[in-house]
Amino acid sequence: MAAALDAVGCRVLGVLGRGDDTSGAARGADVLFIAVRDADIAAVARSVEPVDGCLVVHMSGSLGLDVLAPHKRRASVHPLVPLPCPEVGASRLLSGVHYAVAGDPGAAELVSLLAGKAVEVADAKRGTYHAAACIAANHLVALMGQVERVAASAGLDLAPFIDLARFSLDDVERLGAAGALTGPAARGDAGTLQAHRRSIDASEIPAYDALSDQARRLARHVGTSSARMVTAPAGKAAPRVVTTCSEFARAIEEARQGGLSVGLVATMGALHAGHCSLVERSASECGLTAVTIFVNPLQFEDPSDLAAYPRDLQADVALAARAGAGLVFAPPVEEMYPGYPAPVATRVQVSSLSGVLEGASRPGHLDGVATVVTKLLALTGRCRAYFGEKDFQQLALVRRLVEDLSLPVEVVGCATVRQEDGLALSSRNVRLSPAERAAALVLRQALLAGRRAILGGTRDPEAVRSAMRAVLDTEPLVDTDYAEVVDAVTLSCPDELRGELRLLVAARVGPVRLIDNEGVRALDAERHASQRPPSTRAGRLHVLRPASSVLSPEVPGAAPVPGAAPVRPEYVVASETDH
Repeated sequence: MAAALDAVGCRVLGVLGRGDDTSGAARGADVLFIAVRDADIAAVARSVEPVDGCLVVHMSGSLGLDVLAPHKRRASVHPLVPLPCPEVGASRLLSGVHYAVAGDPGAAELVSLLAGKAVEVADAKRGTYHAAACIAANHLVALMGQVERVAASAGLDLAPFIDLARFSLDDVERLGAAGALTGPAARGDAGTLQAHRRSIDASEIPAYDALSDQARRLARHVGTSSARMVTAPAGKAAPRVVTTCSEFARAIEEARQGGLSVGLVATMGALHAGHCSLVERSASECGLTAVTIFVNPLQFEDPSDLAAYPRDLQADVALAARAGAGLVFAPPVEEMYPGYPAPVATRVQVSSLSGVLEGASRPGHLDGVATVVTKLLALTGRCRAYFGEKDFQQLALVRRLVEDLSLPVEVVGCATVRQEDGLALSSRNVRLSPAERAAALVLRQALLAGRRAILGGTRDPEAVRSAMRAVLDTEPLVDTDYAEVVDAVTLSCPDELRGELRLLVAARVGPVRLIDNEGVRALDAERHASQRPPSTRAGRLHVLRPASSVLSPEVPGAAPVPGAAPVRPEYVVASETDH
């Protein structure tokens, strides 16, 4: 937590451990984190002298706020992500994960600072919440332990089953647990279940039987497999699916005549949680949300890449329904481009943005994006169009073409959705091997290195580029295309970094090309030296943690913690940067 807060520009005053004097830990701090065993939280809180205005936060998932007495400002912040070590933990805490929060509103502000998603959990529901969290994490790990033992008895290691588990969880995310259920228990195949029981060790049978019962329980809530794929969630009508431009335009106009505002989410299918977040945002703000599913051939330079792009319309429609879509437009390529595969005669180009970064690496790609988006926006008419920030150049291009062509469209940019370890969600991620999947995390780490450099005062773009490339070069499976820092509006490369900026990276990981980006604001020199906004966003924090966890031993310019014993080398104290 200390490393994550440091990465986003907080000043971490110190990390204290067992044996340190904690009585003065709240002095001079805006926020005090208590990150110790549940059984020790109350005693540690009592040992700290209360300071008016200091927010005291515990990180327990199961305890309420009473354990933080006698402090007046109390909160809990529990990250819903495993934290196996400081380096991985810091990255995961910044990857857009959910945090269960309670108490003082400052808790939600801290989560926002970490780019997370806050979920309010009342004290009365704390035990139930924590049970669900333990099932999702600890019990799932225990279940994979059983998989490992049973697989070993068949002469196999765990690796092949990791992919199976990962894709199963992807299906749960896409379709819900009931919609993702498959296998013999789901279809009532008692014979296969009995065969399994005869083949495994007797010590594994009780757990196997218990999970088979849970699968049967879940199966009672669903019908046939095909019906599960197209049924909308309870209380939501299944979306209307159209395949022609005329049907789509007519459906939009009917909704508009009925007094509904229109939201548009343009996709190429293979929907995941990132797409869902766009649909959910639109559904919360518009009367009708239309999702388009079209694999646009103009965006592909390599025919094999086009052929390999995943397609599953039935699953995509089900996922769109679950997220709140009321209309799905899924045209064949001949409907969008009559005469295809003959060359498309009319194309749209945003000249200032189409030839740089992605445009330079993938000639014609952004012209294909501009062409299909212009056509979809023309068919939709007045609307709000939702695009993810993950493809930031695409978002900038759409904003520019809407402005230049005076289209009646409000473009809404939505934050990148990440997996718990920081990897940006992408339809291409499923093509990564386990080793490539692990290597891909270096893209996010490179962006954070560039962000730290800018927040630390670096204004030379080449120094920032070098900082990002140095991180990317540590991973032999990653072939870097570019690592850039640009103006967030024009995407031009400034001589001196100032104002709103965007860090962008692109690299090939094995056979898969991935992109990612991160926003950051560079203050001018005077403001960087003097500005300190009055909130926890530039907060001074103490983190109390057992001495056995080493965060970082080498941070220069450290200031001692007021009233505390001297900080030993294994504790981190980071310098402040503005956020």
